[in-house]
Amino acid sequence: MKKEKEQRSWLKVCILVVLLSVIASQAKAHNLWLALDHYSHRVGETAKVFLYLAHALPFDDFGKPENMKEFFYLDPLGDKKEFELKKPDPESFFNEVGVPLALRQEGTYLASVVMKPIFMTVTPKGRKMQSKKDLPDAISCRYVEFFAKAIFYAGEPGGNAYKTVLNQTIEMVPQKDPCLLKSGEYLPVKVLSKGKSLTGEFVYATYIGFSTGEDYAYTTKTDHKGIAMIRIINPGIWWVKVPHKEHYKDQAECDVGQYAAIMTFEVK
Repeated sequence: MKKEKEQRSWLKVCILVVLLSVIASQAKAHNLWLALDHYSHRVGETAKVFLYLAHALPFDDFGKPENMKEFFYLDPLGDKKEFELKKPDPESFFNEVGVPLALRQEGTYLASVVMKPIFMTVTPKGRKMQSKKDLPDAISCRYVEFFAKAIFYAGEPGGNAYKTVLNQTIEMVPQKDPCLLKSGEYLPVKVLSKGKSLTGEFVYATYIGFSTGEDYAYTTKTDHKGIAMIRIINPGIWWVKVPHKEHYKDQAECDVGQYAAIMTFEVK
């Protein structure tokens, strides 16, 4: 009887350890996003854009520009302009790495950043940033791509830049200008995977101040047309994420494709 109780206690401890490890791994999921010093400006002012690659909100680790492959923004007319992010400078105040963008036109702007794709393979000797083809002792492999957008405006919101399809591997395309939203309204976003509507996929949304971890204020799913309706339950800076996993196209090279897109904007 005593031995049976000890076995049950040991089993409970094992289950607790497993649950805690799962929770910890979920909480430490990396996220890539763009944030601004302000999401509303006067025409002629500059918007400062910051890059984050981190675990939690609202702020954590700055992303490394050298690990990104593409930075650009669209002005309200849809004209594309590239920019370069600064490398972190430990000598500067708050390690500031924001990039100023001159807002010469009135309307809604869209900034975008794309991370360089990576392979992350688990081996008996630890993780390696290589595919399974290069590692005969590979245990498992993930191919990772992250994308981020920030939507902001100068003067008054306007134009169609915010709903431009960028043809990214995974992408959220707002069907309404987020800069015109009010608390209590819904934002419809179309989720695309390789240009096609992604149905039945979870979309997570929260706002700065709701939590300092990965707890979401609102969760929904895309419908049969790939549309997710996000209810804006509070004013503030919103952070919307759609993660997606699928079997990698070449199983000899990697097991899983892991993708994520994050979009930020502010609701007054």
